[in-house]
Amino acid sequence: MNSHFIQEASEACFNGCCSSPFSSHSMSEKPEELEFSVTTTGTSFLTRNTKFTSQESLPRLRTSFYDLITAFPDYLQTNQADHLRSTEYQNLSSSSHVFGQQQPLFSYSQFREISESESDLNHSLLTLSCKQVSSGKELLSFEEESRFQSRIRKRITSFMNLEESEYHMILTQDRSSAFKIVAELYSFKTNPNLLTVYNYEDEAVEEMIRISEKKGIKPQSAEFSWPSTEILSEKLKRRITRSKRRGKRGLFVFPLQSLVTGASYSYSWMSLARESEWHVLLDTSALGSKDMETLGLSLFQPDFLICSFTEVLGQDDPSGFGCLFVKKSSSTALSEEPTNPENLTAVKAEPSWKWKTEYQAGYNEITPVDHVDHKAASTSSSEIVEIESSVKQDKAMIEFQGLDHADSLGLILISRRSKSLTLWLLRALRTLQHPGYHQTEMPLVKLYGPKTKPSRGPSISFNIFDWQGEKVDPLMVERLAEREKIGLRCAYLHKFRIGNKRRSDEAMSLRLSVVTVRLGGFMTNFEDVFKVWEFVSRFLDADFVEKEKWRMKALDKNK
Repeated sequence: MNSHFIQEASEACFNGCCSSPFSSHSMSEKPEELEFSVTTTGTSFLTRNTKFTSQESLPRLRTSFYDLITAFPDYLQTNQADHLRSTEYQNLSSSSHVFGQQQPLFSYSQFREISESESDLNHSLLTLSCKQVSSGKELLSFEEESRFQSRIRKRITSFMNLEESEYHMILTQDRSSAFKIVAELYSFKTNPNLLTVYNYEDEAVEEMIRISEKKGIKPQSAEFSWPSTEILSEKLKRRITRSKRRGKRGLFVFPLQSLVTGASYSYSWMSLARESEWHVLLDTSALGSKDMETLGLSLFQPDFLICSFTEVLGQDDPSGFGCLFVKKSSSTALSEEPTNPENLTAVKAEPSWKWKTEYQAGYNEITPVDHVDHKAASTSSSEIVEIESSVKQDKAMIEFQGLDHADSLGLILISRRSKSLTLWLLRALRTLQHPGYHQTEMPLVKLYGPKTKPSRGPSISFNIFDWQGEKVDPLMVERLAEREKIGLRCAYLHKFRIGNKRRSDEAMSLRLSVVTVRLGGFMTNFEDVFKVWEFVSRFLDADFVEKEKWRMKALDKNK
């Protein structure tokens, strides 16, 4: 890429065509230094095997951004997302949190519009309340749907291209609650198989496995290759088709992407499972907003589908919730008596109390969820209480601008942006190397999962190693990242096979703790990604690592 193109790109990005992807505190680099670093480079520094041995040696934010658009020029075509972030999601730029937002229903500006004061912005957007039910039939026929929840159901169902006439939508407290409901009610007595496809330990899936084991089921799992983290296809194929030969159906639990490593899986596994007479539960939790809309569900039509809308406005709002879709023709499969009825809860959503315009009769019979503040309204069974009716609130009741914004950006733009940022960070992490204490290279980071595969998802898993080659505890990395308000998480990879022999010491199962970061929010920008790279580079400082190791030991000892 020549300097003239880069100059045009800088004018387009910073002189009014779109908002700057950088906040004001990042604009300290001198223009002449920037011009020199760009015009003398000509190619991405990441493609020239450049290595950085200290945090101080890293190029600055703006210079790194030019490296991004040199390596991935299509990223410049996504400036509409930067403009949307600066106008509708100002909280993401003003907050120091990185990677909190997932799939928002509402925009931050929409919340500000209907809030009376700045203090209101600290309140939850939604009030979730729950009522225990005793059976699948009662859950699917739950009639405590408010006007607002009806709009949520219609909007989400439409967004995912599902037919209301074909699917029930059950609102759940969170993603884990959706898995518990299916595990408690699924007819394992007549369909005694459970097969899952997760290359990491997932709390919600593990709970489903525990519930099925209490019912006498011996769950099975797909196995994965190492270190690519791809499915061992022949083994999974045998496990799927074996059930049909034996005349025993079961539940096939399948994500299209790994939430930890970013590995993507083929739709054909769902088709094979259906052909082999399994019930299919599709978990879309690892997918972005537009990914969910373009799943092609009209072709595959899973029996059950779980999605989550977590951290609706990033770190500023705790009102995440989950959705369980049940295909009406498959609802008879949710017919067993639950082993733990407490896991069956019908959830109702309302706007936070200042938004409410009406209550339905009987609402006061529902108990508020423990972690959500709620001001109950005392009403008779026949009256409707008008609290605050206004044009703005009616608008808020109708519009879900977060999903509308995802629609406006479109799948191509969101995918292009996510792919560019993910591949750039993968390359950038490989450039971090310890100083030459050893004759051989000592990379700071070891990456797991697909490296540059175009179809990979926006999750990256890795481990950090100190200058002596010892792994830094991922839990310590997570805690230090939390201190810096960066969303890195500790996770556990599992179900990997090392070696090809079926019965030998060379073929063993691997379980590994890793650090993971997810770049999935459609409002993620380059500054977010740069902050992750900058944070990880701090571990090149041996003194910093040793000091934090001792600090963590002291904190754990005092607990």
